[in-house]
Formats: sequence, structure tokens, C-alpha cells
Amino acid sequence: MKSQMIRAENKVPVVIVGAGPTGLTAAVELSRLGINVRIVDKAPRRSDTSRALAIQARTVELLRPRAVGEEMLRLGNPVSATTLYAKGRKLADVELYRMPSEFNYILLLAQSETERILADQCARQGVKIERGVELISVTQNHQAAKTHDDNTVEVLLRSADGTDERVEASYLIAADGAHSPTRKALGLNFEGTSFTQKYALGDLHLAGELAEDQMSVFLAPRGFIAVFPMGEGRFRFTATDPDGIAGEAAEPTLKDIQRLYDRVSHVPATLYNLNWSSRFRINSRHMSTLRAGRVFFGGDAAHVHSPAGGQGMNTGIQDMINLSWKLAMVLKTQAKPELLDTYQTDRLPVIKQVVHMTRRMTRVVNSTNPLVHTALTRLTPRLLTRSATQDKVTPRLGQLTATYRNCPIAKHAGRIGDLRAGDRVPDMDLHTVEDEQTKTGPPGAGRCRHLYDMQDLSGLTLFITAADSAIDDSYRPFRHLITVHRVRIATSQPRLRGSDADIAERLAAQPGWMLVRPDGYLAAAGHPTDAATLTRWLEQWFIRNVTVAKSATSTS
Repeated sequence: MKSQMIRAENKVPVVIVGAGPTGLTAAVELSRLGINVRIVDKAPRRSDTSRALAIQARTVELLRPRAVGEEMLRLGNPVSATTLYAKGRKLADVELYRMPSEFNYILLLAQSETERILADQCARQGVKIERGVELISVTQNHQAAKTHDDNTVEVLLRSADGTDERVEASYLIAADGAHSPTRKALGLNFEGTSFTQKYALGDLHLAGELAEDQMSVFLAPRGFIAVFPMGEGRFRFTATDPDGIAGEAAEPTLKDIQRLYDRVSHVPATLYNLNWSSRFRINSRHMSTLRAGRVFFGGDAAHVHSPAGGQGMNTGIQDMINLSWKLAMVLKTQAKPELLDTYQTDRLPVIKQVVHMTRRMTRVVNSTNPLVHTALTRLTPRLLTRSATQDKVTPRLGQLTATYRNCPIAKHAGRIGDLRAGDRVPDMDLHTVEDEQTKTGPPGAGRCRHLYDMQDLSGLTLFITAADSAIDDSYRPFRHLITVHRVRIATSQPRLRGSDADIAERLAAQPGWMLVRPDGYLAAAGHPTDAATLTRWLEQWFIRNVTVAKSATSTS
């Protein structure tokens, strides 16, 4: 065997293993926040297949201000409904346009394009993606794994030419997929179930009467087919084949997919120009912990589940947006190390809900039990004709209802109007009363601006909506971490709908303050004189500016 050379040890704040959407999001976020990273991926090149398609409303909300969302919006195909069919007729629509977001649709974009956009942003921010580099081992002090102390994690990387490199990092992010070598190296469980049924998948073109602004799902007693329009006549097909009518080939042919489509759909269509196809089985699993010492897990390395509802890629991207700002602030000694524990306590309940929801959806739609199919086709129209059902289902699909309000980071952190600490903050229109000189731009007054555009994505943002407040002294020791805006919530919110509009209306009538996290969730809130809540939350998680603290002490 050819001997391998061990290159000299290198040190870096963060190593990211895996250059899919999850790992790339971590690299984009951390480098944007001034943290040096190395991102490696075992594959020699980026995938050119579509794979995950759906970009949900909440993901678009988060990525648009982060310099990558606009291109996704330009290239993706927005679909405003999912139409369900059975027995040659339309059953009902899932009315995605009812979602309380400016992006009230599902954006369909090939995963290869999503990865390209994120990789291009990495390059603009000076991050090189190291492809053909494999993780061989992970080593961390045993005590560090239990206490999360200030030790480092050591990884052994192997390049395609067989050269090994030992790298020391402050933290490791494992975004290395469902078969995560990192997870296996640390001996961590991946509990869950596997579905026995096989799925056929095809990326092709279609000539027929299927709409390109909606997804179509055809249900039948012996299987279903879901059709996702990607724009310009290109569609993704996903189908079950319980009777094996399309054979067992690893890559179904165009004829196979046409046969599956014709079996369940009453809408005539000719399929052509098959780009790629595959078969797969569904696993529904998640880790019981997202952290092992100085190693964090996200994306498919931490959770896998049915593609039902298009949740997976979005969950991984949002994992990293949650983790990255916390990791950056700890590395810059702006926040206490305990803040990193809130990654798991924030995200694990969300992950469990997604896995549970997709598992239930898959079992119902996959079922070949005649009674289940009959119940599905009879009850679905009744349920989806109710506004209450639509208003509950669609925001959940768009991942707009995910909340951290019952998590440790939101404990005793207050509320304002209908918003409680940990909730997603709507993108309200605000009139600037007095913009203090900040890191993000010059002062201004009277303008109407969008809350998401006013956020400081590298720190905390304090929106003071009361004409008079008594909280200034409470945040002064943390002023280096906070961008402050004095604003008035507009009484008219033409861009908002549904629950977001209701929240804004009540907030406009209830002056106070809102401290917003870099990921757009409410950190803390209170009435104009509730300085204690703000002080308590900041003191719990963040590190005071010593100079300001000493000055305040000497003055008093």
C-alpha cells in the first residue's frame, strides 16, 4: 500500500463537512459574519441533478436579505396551489397562496441550482469549497464532549490523491448527509423507521394540459403520482409502484414513468426528454441530540424523512441559519458559550414535528388499503373547503409556524401583542421616527421601510415602538451588539395577510419594544418601561462591553 503523507496541522475556527445546501448555508452565513471556515465534500464535483425542489416561504424570507434569495426567486417557478385528484376528478386544492408571507407559494428550483447559487456566494465571500476531500476521523477530548469546554476538535481529512491532513478546529459542523461519517465516527444513534415501498422518480418534459403554476397529485387505490412543474415544460414526477408495473431497474425508463402516470392520471399527457431518473426508499429518522461536544449536526446528517410537503432541504438550511449567528457571536466572545446549547433546544422540537408530519402524510397517501383510500378521497374535499383548515395547513407547509417560544432561549423573555419571545416576527412596514447612527447605514426619519430590510443580520436589532421608553440604560452595556431603531408600526400593512396582518394591527395599538434575533425570531419584548426583561435576557446570553460597564459603574 502506498504510504500517505500527513501534512502539517492547520487550525481554523470552523470545519464544515458536506457541501450540500445545509453545509453551503453554514459556509455562507459564517463567512458573512467574519468567521473563517473550511468546507469539504467527499464528492469530486457538485451534483447536476434536481433532487430536492421545494423552497418554502420561510426559507425565502431568510435567504432574500442574505444575498442569495433574489437569484432563487428569479430562476425558480412559484406554485400557488397543490391540486389533489382521484377517480378522474378534482378533489380539492391546498391553497398555498393563503400563507401569511410575501412569498405565499412554494418556489420550485432544482437543488443543483440552489447549490450553485450558494456556492457562488461562498466564492464571493472568499470561501473555497474543497471537493474530493473525505473525513477519515474525528477526535475530541472526552471531557470536552461532555462539558462543551474550550478544547478543540481534530479531524483527519483525506484528499483524492491519498494525502492526509490533520486539522484542528474550534468547532465542526456535520452536514455530511444521511449516512453521515461524522455521526458514525462518534457512535451516535439515528433512530427511526424505513418504509418498505419503493418510489420512482423522473425529471422530464411533458406535453399536455397540466398547469405549470400548481403541483398536481393523483391518488389511486394502488399508488399515486405527484407532478411538480419546474418551468418551461419541465416536470418532476414522483410515483409509488406497489405492483411493480415499471420493473425493478435502478433508473426507470421514460416508458416506465409514462406507464405509472397513465395508470393513475385522467389528464392526457405525453412525457418526453427524460433528463434523469432513479428509485429510492424513504427513511424517517432523526438524531436525539444535535450536539456532541464541539460537533454540531444539521440537515440530512441529523434528520431524514419523506419528501412529502417539500420540508427536508428547508429544515437543513434553517438549522444552519439558527446555528451560525450563535456560533459567530461565541467565537467573537460576544456571547456566552451556553448560547450554543440553544441550537439543539431550538431546532430539535421543530425537527421532530417535521418528521412526525411527513411520516403521517406518507403513510396515508401510500396506503393501498381500500378503506384508507376511500376515507382519504371523501374527507379531503370536506376538510380543504374549510378556511380554518387551509389557514392551519398552508403556513405549516411553508414553515412559517415554527416557533421557539417554549425553548430555554425564550424563557421569561416577555411578549408584546400576540407575539411571544421565540416567535417569527412578520415583515411589517415601519415608519422610522429616529434612526440612530448604526453599523448598517446613516440616520433617517419618516421613511416607510420593511422590518426585514432594517434587521442587522450580524447582531441583535431593537425596535422601539413607544414614543417614550425607559429601557435605554438596560441595553447600554450591550450596545456594541445591538442596532436600535425607533419606529412606528404602520396602521396600513398592504403586503401582509392573515395572521401576520392581525399581529401587525395589534402591535400598532400597543407601543413597546421588540428585540429581534439575526434569524428573524423575537428574542425578547415588553412594554415601554419593562427594562428588567431586556436586561435579564441580555445578561443571560451575552457578554457586556467592559468599557461601557465600567463607565456606568463609575458614573453611578
